[in-house]
Amino acid sequence: MYVHKNINGIESRLITFGDPFERSGSEVIVVITGSPGIPEFYREFAQELHSCTRLPVCVLGHAGHDTIDKAKHIKPNLYNLDSQIEHKLDFIVKHIDKDSKFHIIGHSIGAWMLVELLNKNDYLIERICSVNLLFPTLQKFSDTTNGKYINNIVRRFPGLMLLLFCVTQWVPAFVRLFLIKLFIISASWPSHYVDRINLYLNPLIQEKSIALACESLERVSELNYKSINKVKHLTNVVYSVEDGWVPMHHIADLKKFEPHITLVEVNVDHAFVLKHSALVGKIVSQLINDKADLK
Repeated sequence: MYVHKNINGIESRLITFGDPFERSGSEVIVVITGSPGIPEFYREFAQELHSCTRLPVCVLGHAGHDTIDKAKHIKPNLYNLDSQIEHKLDFIVKHIDKDSKFHIIGHSIGAWMLVELLNKNDYLIERICSVNLLFPTLQKFSDTTNGKYINNIVRRFPGLMLLLFCVTQWVPAFVRLFLIKLFIISASWPSHYVDRINLYLNPLIQEKSIALACESLERVSELNYKSINKVKHLTNVVYSVEDGWVPMHHIADLKKFEPHITLVEVNVDHAFVLKHSALVGKIVSQLINDKADLK
């Protein structure tokens, strides 16, 4: 179900299964999305987590990437990487019961945010049952195959990229939805992705997403060994050999933390939520259950 919260001064729409806000001191699963941070793409993944673990689940996207802020006074710096980390911290501290412990999941740039969040707020570690990094973009973002594309094309021509998204809004809605349906059929995606892609095409959302990607080129540089070392005994990593965002030599750096850290290789695209939500949900659920068994 959808839940609306004011998080770090930004109206945010969450997806929940079970009640992650219940004051029972129970364990909770928190999912931090990749970018664009649209929780709806993670619905089936979260549902699988809830079904397999029987724990309440909450999907938290990125500020400004899902609902459109009505307030015109909102400052752009509320959407940068530091503010996105504060957005996640504000949610955990103010909206999750202080007696609850949680399994926290970060996908793609959400994994980097998670690692930085724990580095700056290590008092949270005592409340964490597991840290799960899915296809994590943790270092040298600009050197990756897709990072080079962002740097050479998107970063140089952000206005042109936004114009392309604006064009999708100028055509009649029924034409846009028809074209989206054709694309979804050709990509073999489920039909319910029509509304998700329609939201994804919104230029107001893409403006924030593009800005975040461009900032990531500068900020996501060296692997934060210090932070990972703090939580290595709690950490699971799911990765793919063929990943344009996370090359294998980045995974090799994480393997230095074995046997404390658990790494699982899968034959799944980086954007796993498009076709493999259930599969990855089952894998992460098992990793979460395994950590619970070790307690």
